[in-house]
Amino acid sequence: MLSRHAEGLFWMGRYLERAAYITRMLDVASNKQLELSSRSPDDVWHDLLSALYLEQEYAAVHGGDLSIGAINRFLIFDRDNPVSVTSSVMGARTNVMNVRDLVPIELLGAINRLHNRLSTGVLERHVERSPHEIYDTVAGLCRAVTGAIDEAMPRYDGYRFLMLGRLLERAEMTCRMIEVNRTVSGQDVSAWMSALRSVSGFHGFTQAHGPLAPVEAVVEFMLRDTSFPFGVQYCLNRAAELAAEVSGTGSWNSPRTVGRLAADLRYADVPAIDDPELAELLRRLEDGIRLATEELHNDLFQFGGDPQLYSFEAL
Repeated sequence: MLSRHAEGLFWMGRYLERAAYITRMLDVASNKQLELSSRSPDDVWHDLLSALYLEQEYAAVHGGDLSIGAINRFLIFDRDNPVSVTSSVMGARTNVMNVRDLVPIELLGAINRLHNRLSTGVLERHVERSPHEIYDTVAGLCRAVTGAIDEAMPRYDGYRFLMLGRLLERAEMTCRMIEVNRTVSGQDVSAWMSALRSVSGFHGFTQAHGPLAPVEAVVEFMLRDTSFPFGVQYCLNRAAELAAEVSGTGSWNSPRTVGRLAADLRYADVPAIDDPELAELLRRLEDGIRLATEELHNDLFQFGGDPQLYSFEAL
C-alpha cells in the first residue's frame, strides 16, 4: 500500500467520524432546549461551540447571534468552516476518491450519497424550521457509510488505517465533551445525561449503573469503560491493536505512542469533576492523540521525498 493511500484512508476516517459526531451533538443540543432546564438556549449552543473550540470562529462570522438557524448553517453547511459537517464530508470524499481502487464500491456509493444530499441545498431549507430532519438524514447517511465499511471492506491495512482515523477522532471528541461538561455543568445530572446521549451512551450507562448513578460514574464510564464504543479507553485500546497489526510497523513511533496512551489511561486515577487534575488528565489525552496523529504522518513519510515512491511492503 502506498503511504499516500494509507494517509488518505486515515484522514477519511477522521473526517467521517467528525461529521457524524457533530451531527449527533447538534441533535442532542437541540433536544436539550425542549427540556425543562435552568440553562438558556444560548448557553446550550455556547457549550457546543466550546466543545468544538469554535467560539472565536463563530463570533467572527455570526457575532452574538446564537439562533438555531445560524448555528446550523455554521456547523453543518458552512464550507468556510473547516470542521463543519459539509467540509468534513467533502474532505472524506476527496480522500476516498484518491483511493477509490482500494475501497469497495458500496463505500464509494454511500459517501457520494451523503455528499450529494449536503451539497444540493435541499437540506439547508430546513435549517430553521425542521432542523431535526437534517440531523436524522445526515445521521442515517453516516450510518450507511459506516455500515459499508463494516460489511464490505476487507480487513487489510487500508481498513486498519481508516479505523485508526475514526477511533482517534472519536476519542478526542469524547475528551472534549467531558471537559466542557466538567467546566460548565458541574454536578448537573441532566447535562451529563445529555452528554451520554450525544455519544450514544445513555442506554449502556443506565444498564450498567442505573439511572440514579452519580455524575462521577458518568465520567468514569466515558473515559474507562472498555465495552463502550465511544469510550476513550475502548477507542485507544482498539487503535493500539490496529496500529500493531499494520504490516511493517515494528520500528514506528505511532503504535507505541497510542499504546502508551491507552496504558496511561488504564492505570490512571480518574479525579472528581471539580478536581483540576481531571482537566490535566483530559489535556494529556488530547495532546497524546494529536501527537499520535503527527507521528503517524511522520512514520508514513519517514523516507522523505515523494511519498508515491514508497509502499509499506518496502518497509
